[in-house]
Amino acid sequence: MRISGFVLLFLILASSASGQDKRMVDEIKAHKTGIAVWWIGQGSWIIKSDDQVISTDLFLENRGRIAPSPITPEEIASVLDIAFITHGHGDHFEEYTSRILAEKSSCMFVIPENCMTAAGKFRIPRERIVVAKPREPFEIKGIKVDPLRALHGNSNFAIYYDANLQDCGYLFTIGGKRILQPGDTYLLEDHLFLKKVDVLFFSPTEHNMYIDNSVILINALDPEYIFPQHHSTVAVNEGNRFWAKGYPDEVKIRLSKPLKEKYFILKTGEKKEIR
Repeated sequence: MRISGFVLLFLILASSASGQDKRMVDEIKAHKTGIAVWWIGQGSWIIKSDDQVISTDLFLENRGRIAPSPITPEEIASVLDIAFITHGHGDHFEEYTSRILAEKSSCMFVIPENCMTAAGKFRIPRERIVVAKPREPFEIKGIKVDPLRALHGNSNFAIYYDANLQDCGYLFTIGGKRILQPGDTYLLEDHLFLKKVDVLFFSPTEHNMYIDNSVILINALDPEYIFPQHHSTVAVNEGNRFWAKGYPDEVKIRLSKPLKEKYFILKTGEKKEIR
């Protein structure tokens, strides 16, 4: 049977539109076994292990972003089990997203003690909050959590004047893998003392580990999966360059060939399975 050119064109366009209409939340729901991670921009990650979904520093408001968030707070609210927060800055503990999660999800929030005032403002119920303290491990919903010290940087490679020792990074043990989210921090011995990190998220920005310290951390930990974050999310200008501009390519070029093969620069919304 012959298909007219018009019908063939219609089928191609329809197929293309169907692919474009696929929502990220559907991809998360469809992932059933093993571990997968999705990058949402900045320090925002969604991690799914079997049927359990956790996140770090969800920043889903479109204001200020280069491109719209690939998932909405309402969508992630339908599947999220635990929202981890590293510190109180607006692109990490974001009011817009947090209010919606507080209202429309049943997820738990794990936050540093210095975020408690903001949590009250965002109307997060106290019974849904676990306070994380650096160097005090705990378990939540079967996940082993090791909160790490985080020391926030600023412009000109200086330690932030208002750096707070209650800020946290997190080492998760989930699905048999150890996943490190340092948060916004300079390189600390806390990071270099770690043993066996399978998945590393790191921030190659001026106010975090930048290039040299990122390379030191990667070489020291030798993870199986290496993911730069805190880049390519918000429009860069002279006022925000120190925190909005990341240097993932400059880090990669400094790595050995074996480490380059384990280095993944994801686009926002992109998924990577952890094997």
